[in-house]
Amino acid sequence: MATAAVTFPRAAKQALATVTQEGNGVWLLSMHNLPDNRLLPEFIKQALLPALDHVELAWHRAAQAGNKNGALVLTGERDKGKFFSNGLQLEVLADYPTFFRDYYYKLLSRVMTFPLHTIAAVNGHFFAGGLCLALACDWRICRPDRTWGSMNEVHFGAPIPAGMAAVLSARLPEPVLRKVLLTGHRYTAQEALKEGIVDEVVEATGSEGTIAYALQKAATLSPLAATGVLRAMKQTIYAPVIAQLAKNEPLSVGGPQAENEALFKALVAAEVSAKL
Repeated sequence: MATAAVTFPRAAKQALATVTQEGNGVWLLSMHNLPDNRLLPEFIKQALLPALDHVELAWHRAAQAGNKNGALVLTGERDKGKFFSNGLQLEVLADYPTFFRDYYYKLLSRVMTFPLHTIAAVNGHFFAGGLCLALACDWRICRPDRTWGSMNEVHFGAPIPAGMAAVLSARLPEPVLRKVLLTGHRYTAQEALKEGIVDEVVEATGSEGTIAYALQKAATLSPLAATGVLRAMKQTIYAPVIAQLAKNEPLSVGGPQAENEALFKALVAAEVSAKL
């Protein structure tokens, strides 16, 4: 039986994230940044990172009391079950010059090195930064319906930041990585399963059925936390990714277009010079 939800931010009237303990050493972290769980700076800082701290502290306390099992399920909004996460919102980031290093990359790094097995219960669409967040989890379980996944930066002119590319490179083989980044292909659940973007597609439809299946899966993995070595193993496996995520990257929307314009002018000048 699940415990009462702990809400984040703790003093807020409306929760942006909730954590429940589902029994058998399993915690469920649900995102509620409606309508589509955009990974905004304050959502990350005030809700998601504190929620992860809460789960880890609860696990340590349970371990001291004798129950060392632990696993975490991360899922999207559950009112409509339409979005796992719609990614970043680039137009608000001008006020956060260290957004990548101090907010989004800190979240990705925290998830990738979490001391418990982490499962993304992809209960709705997951785009760009939301897809990358799901890939930061150890496992991805996806509903079969109403779920599209895409790294769509190529369609709106934003180059992929190096930290996000590092996460994608750690998870996806090169032919899939090339397709994901250079075409912005919008994957169905079955396509994502075929190309290894997700690990399982549940048979039952619906957001809650996906979450319930992910919780069952988490319960089978939770005993693997007992030795306390998962974080150390992840830090070793993902060392290059974690190092990249520790770097700050400036927001670059429009930069490549300006560079293309400069290169165009240089090529025109070279052509004119060659004809002289």
